[in-house]
Amino acid sequence: MAELTEYPAEDDGLRTAAAALLTAFENLGPEHQALTAEGNGATAKERQGTVRRMTQSLVNASRTLVHAMELLTQSYGMRALGIGNQMSKDADGADYSPLLTSGNPDEKLYETASFVQVAVRRVGEAYEPTKKYPGLATARQPQAVRTVLVSLRTALNGLCAEMMARDLTEDSAEFAPCLTFLEELEARVCTTLPTLADLPGCKHVTWDTTLYGKLLSAGIGSAERDVIFWLLCQPTAQEQQPLDEIATQLHLESDQVDEALKKLRAIGLLRADGTLVSVYNGPAPA
Repeated sequence: MAELTEYPAEDDGLRTAAAALLTAFENLGPEHQALTAEGNGATAKERQGTVRRMTQSLVNASRTLVHAMELLTQSYGMRALGIGNQMSKDADGADYSPLLTSGNPDEKLYETASFVQVAVRRVGEAYEPTKKYPGLATARQPQAVRTVLVSLRTALNGLCAEMMARDLTEDSAEFAPCLTFLEELEARVCTTLPTLADLPGCKHVTWDTTLYGKLLSAGIGSAERDVIFWLLCQPTAQEQQPLDEIATQLHLESDQVDEALKKLRAIGLLRADGTLVSVYNGPAPA
């Protein structure tokens, strides 16, 4: 009977890394969904091309994460079963080198870390600013993207610790550039709009409950939602501000704001003075 290799008992390091990779993979969905809808609704060809490139980068990142999880599973399973570097035997029972060995779980682990770093680069590619549309390089679903980036950091830290424990690397700083990139990417692309309480110009906002139904039936996208929120938080009719100023505040492009305002006007949610229909913005009632 073949002799299995005895490995030290597995701790929770690989399980933690696996859970983090799965979390990152799952949370790519909302962002991909938002970008797909935005790309399908874009009218400017160059902007549509940019958004679709971003979408494809997330597709590539998800595929890479799937491969990383498969490699990590193989490493874990091989160690658990005692499979590692066994050789075929000749007629006398001695090692027979012309055939392949049974595989090395440590090599699978190192490959896992390499593919996670590739996945990080592919997520980063999605938010690489372009000259014409630099404002598009931001997350549409910032909370989901933040979860992706934090989970990738958790996975890399876990894999690094496991590799050091197995003497696969002597330098814990090997993954430092990738970890730093993840932190910088999160700070750059995961911007969120302030809450109503954060905006000094907003005193009291109420709106008709039918507004929600109008928004849902119109099938608005993320840009329209951001513009609606911005309008809700203005004390006066602020739509008259230059489009580029509104776009800068919302991390959008001017044509995105223009298209959003036109759509809101077309579906009857925007008055001529730039305020939202069914919305009251002013002092709190007594």
